[in-house]
This record gives sequence, structure tokens and C-alpha cells, in this order.
Amino acid sequence: MRILVCNEQYAPAGGAEVYLLDVMARLEARCHEVGILHDAPAAPEVEKKRPAFRVPGSMGFVHDSSAPVVETVRRAVEEFAPDVLYLHQAMNPAVNLALAGAAPFVQYVHGLRLTCPTGRRLPRTWEGICEKPFDAHCLWKAHTQLCMPRRPDTALRVWTDVRRNVKAARLARRVLAPSRYVADLLVRGGTPQELVEVLPYYTEIPPAAERARPAPERRVLALGRLEPEKGFQHLIEALPLIEAPAVLEIVGEGPFRGELERLARQAPERHRVIFTPWVAREKLSEVYARARTVAFPSTWPETFGLVGIEAMAHGLPVAAFEVGGVAEWMRDGATGALVPRKDVPALARALDAYLSDGELALRHGAAGREEVRRRFLPERHLGRLEEVLAGAAARARP
Repeated sequence: MRILVCNEQYAPAGGAEVYLLDVMARLEARCHEVGILHDAPAAPEVEKKRPAFRVPGSMGFVHDSSAPVVETVRRAVEEFAPDVLYLHQAMNPAVNLALAGAAPFVQYVHGLRLTCPTGRRLPRTWEGICEKPFDAHCLWKAHTQLCMPRRPDTALRVWTDVRRNVKAARLARRVLAPSRYVADLLVRGGTPQELVEVLPYYTEIPPAAERARPAPERRVLALGRLEPEKGFQHLIEALPLIEAPAVLEIVGEGPFRGELERLARQAPERHRVIFTPWVAREKLSEVYARARTVAFPSTWPETFGLVGIEAMAHGLPVAAFEVGGVAEWMRDGATGALVPRKDVPALARALDAYLSDGELALRHGAAGREEVRRRFLPERHLGRLEEVLAGAAARARP
């Protein structure tokens, strides 16, 4: 098949893009011809790997798109002549509607932009996660919950753009979601249930994942972008409640680092907090090998939580807040510990159990590795993805 991927970024900018770069390479290894239509500049290491069409202003979340941008997108599609389009982080309503008319397409919904005008589902006027479907009531919530621009004209434009993107998604041959959590929100927001299918992310089990003994150091590992919604502040707040002396290693970068460092200086002397910059993916196994357990303290409604299955693949148990799609890969009490959102004492107890009982950490880590082997390997994902893409392409042929 000739597959044209559509995504705003063509660089390892986030979890969706890491998935995308990997899945394109795997599709090519299966003898498919893959091209990409993107908006932002390409990363140098991938720029020349495959046919690429950059159209600035084509994929980002904008209120309006000029006719020349839409026409340039159409010409790019005509030039590549795909059997099927594979849409990802593509949020320009005019372009998405044009793509829907240019070729059959499958859409993978990584985030929450098709289910919430802000893409966050975090109201500002009360503590919690919004569970309401996307509908006209979102315009009222802009005023009552301060979760959208309060100017009526601006709020209406934002809301209308989401509605138009939902309209485009309804024209897809299939809408894929990484979790049942996202799939349910899509259906409740107007995407036909018969179009929506859950296809979870995947990861590989590294050769060194088998662990005969716990890591010698009591180390908690946490990875992610350093911003408030990722919850690292709650992880640091849990340290005084953890009895076993431990090292907390936080891997990542972001605007919240200064505040996290300030909080870390207040940690009890029996604990040590280390901040490590982003690590290249080929070096991640070395980071996981140092840890006894992984914390996933995100308070944002994660659409999946790729770090969780990566940790499990490395034979590590995970302690996480129950948000979004996390419960769909976690087996509480078997592969890790699932605790209520922002319940810092419960998070501390879960981590303390793994730090003080190495055999428990080994058992849950081994169970997590087997869960990955059973449900989250690349072959399972790619096999179903090929079927979906081929089915979409076949329906377009005369």
C-alpha cells in the first residue's frame, strides 16, 4: 500500500510523534510505501528518510485556513497518490475536510482535542476531571468553569473548530483510539460507535528485561515532561511518607523544573532526588535498569500512558494515579498499584511497599512483562493496523 501519514510534527516532539516515527518505519519494513504530510519543520535525522510534504499552516489547531493552504495540501495528496491516508495530530478543520474528500482515511486519536475544546478536560473552578461529552454545553462551561476563552466570539470559534473536526472524523473509514477511555469520549461526543476501535500503543521487551534480583538501590523512576499536570510535585510530596530510604530520579525537561527543584530541597535527608535531562530512546533501558519501581503520578486524564507499558516491559512494577486510560494497562495488585488521583498518602504506601519488599517488586514486575508480551507487542498492533488500512483502501477501489 501507499500510505500518506498526516501529522503536525515530523520530529520526536512527544509521545504521539515517537509512536508515529516508529510505526512508519515498521510499515516500511513490511514493504509499504510511506510518505508524510506535515506542518512544522522536520527533524534533521528524519527529513530525507521518506517522501515528505511540508505545508505550513496545514495541521495545527487554527480557526481558519487560507484557500492556498488547502489547495497545496490537495496537490501534495495528488502527487503522492496514496491508497489511504493515516491522520494523527491534524487539527485544521478546513484541511481535514479537504483530506476527507481527497482519499480514504483512517484517523488515530492520540489526544483529547476531538472530545474537548481545550484538549485538557481540566476545569479551573473545581478540582477534578471533566467527564461530560463534547456538546453545546461546553459553551456555557466556558463561563462557569473557566475552561475556555470567556469572550463569546472566541469561545464559539474554538467550539466550532472542534465540531468541524468531529464532522471530518465521521468521514473516516475507521477512527482508532489508544484506550477505551478515549473511544467512549469520542462516541459520546458524536463519532459513530461503529467507526471507533481501540488499538492500544505498543512497546518492545528488551533482552535485559528478565530480572533475577531487585535493583540493588531503592530507586523510584519517573519520566515525562516537567509540567504541573504530570504530577511530579505530588511524587515529591510523598517522600516524607516513605519510610524506606530511597532515590527518586525524575527524567525529563519542562517549565516546571524550577518549582520541582524547590520542592525537592525540602525532602527528608534519608531520600535523594535526582533530575536527569531527556534520555535518547536507545539509552532508556539503562535508566530503567537502575530502578526498583516506576511512578506515574500524572493528574491529567492520560489517553493511555506509554511510560507504563515501557516500565512493565522492563520488568518494573508501576505505582500510578487512576486517571484516563491508565487502568486499562494496569492490573492493580498484580502488575502495579493503582491509587486515587492526587491521593499522596496512597501513592507513598504503594511505593514504600515496592522499595521495602524487593521480592514483591520482582513478582509484579515479572507479571507486567508477561502482560506486555500478551497484549502490547508491536506485531499485534501492526497486524491489526495493516488490516484496517487495507480495508479502508479496498473500499475506495472501483
